[in-house]
Amino acid sequence: MTKQWQTIFKKETLAFFEGMQAWVILSAYIVLSMFITFFIGGFFSLNNAGLFSYFYFQPYILAFIIPAVTMRLWSEERKTGTLEFLLTQPIPLLSIVLGKFLSSWFMCLCMFLLSTPLWLGLNLDFEADNLNILSGYIGIILVAGSFCALGCLISSFCSSPAVSYLLSLGILLFFCMADFTSAFQKLHFSPIVENKLSSMLNLEYHYQDIITGQIGTDNIVFFVLIIILSLGLNTLSIEYKRN
Repeated sequence: MTKQWQTIFKKETLAFFEGMQAWVILSAYIVLSMFITFFIGGFFSLNNAGLFSYFYFQPYILAFIIPAVTMRLWSEERKTGTLEFLLTQPIPLLSIVLGKFLSSWFMCLCMFLLSTPLWLGLNLDFEADNLNILSGYIGIILVAGSFCALGCLISSFCSSPAVSYLLSLGILLFFCMADFTSAFQKLHFSPIVENKLSSMLNLEYHYQDIITGQIGTDNIVFFVLIIILSLGLNTLSIEYKRN
């Protein structure tokens, strides 16, 4: 199975970089991230020892960028008719799903590598909080993984990359902004239970914990569960199409 998912991973990754898609996405990410970090995040007016101005807005930036990474992974296979051919190959379906997901996650790692000069520059001129910055990178890698898994899942239901992008954008922005407190209040839970449940299901709560250096098991489990659940549903949706 290892070689099989690696074959899909290499195929999809090469497809990103052979055309203009990867270079456009990488350029868009770094330009948008640096603009927001310096001009909206107030990089020079805040204490940025932990690169807070960079990390704070990342879920919203990724909500716009990652759909462009995942939109073609399944929808283009359906649009061009190559999905049927792919599903007839002697490759386990899970390997195909995993290979496509990991190629999109790898693209995100490439994006984050472009921001490391900011980290290095901060160390040259200021006293950087490197442990907190490392924690921030763990946070955006986990967010990117969960967003890539969701984007792949949505792409599997679409036959148009454009539709896949728009649906993914809407759902990822919902995940960024969703607050279930009022929903739990209508169920008449106790305030303690309401706060606990709303925090458990709140992406911003878990992400803020991580980027402020308070990494807990619950924060990691939250993102890992999104990845596992999304990949499982992705596999089921493709299995349904194959049958």
